[in-house]
Amino acid sequence: MTRMSEPHARVHPSFARNYATHQEGSPLARAVHGYPATVRIALFSITVGFGGCVIPPSLSVDNEDAGINSPPAILAVRSADSELPEPGPVIFERGAGAGTLNVQLIDTDIQDTLYVRVFVDYTVDTPTAPRATCTAAPTGNSQRTVTCSLNALCLMADVGQRRDMHITVFDREPLEAGEPPFQAMPMGGLTTNRFYFLDCKDPPT
Repeated sequence: MTRMSEPHARVHPSFARNYATHQEGSPLARAVHGYPATVRIALFSITVGFGGCVIPPSLSVDNEDAGINSPPAILAVRSADSELPEPGPVIFERGAGAGTLNVQLIDTDIQDTLYVRVFVDYTVDTPTAPRATCTAAPTGNSQRTVTCSLNALCLMADVGQRRDMHITVFDREPLEAGEPPFQAMPMGGLTTNRFYFLDCKDPPT
């Protein structure tokens, strides 16, 4: 169960560019220029009074929309060659026997680096550091995969206990300080996650 994270306009023909044309032969031009000077001054005053003075629009592009950041998403989570069932429970050994986690991701912001963090029993009251981390660098495609080592996923105190595991993906690098701890991001960052029940076991003797 994937948790969701927290316009191009087409130019209308009526906005097509207007081209300047010579108006020397225009009857209106002849009529206006044919009036006495006092009449021309009066016409100018009326035009200005009714807002006829046209101010060209600014051609600056400094305020153009820089685009809207889109959230990353998790397409699949696999351990070895098997996709993890949701919501589990999923079983991992303590230590090196836990192996690796392969996470398939998608983000339409193809230049974003994606940061994967695996949390165990993380809550607002007891925020804990991630047990596994890995980073998916940009590849030029919207989809990419990353592999995380799970050597530190299960602790001795977890064996025989049912834990909550969240695989969380950030599209900005989590900050070293901030709220919530270990999950704070720079402004504008987005995240998504998947939840699993985790069962840890001792490695075989």
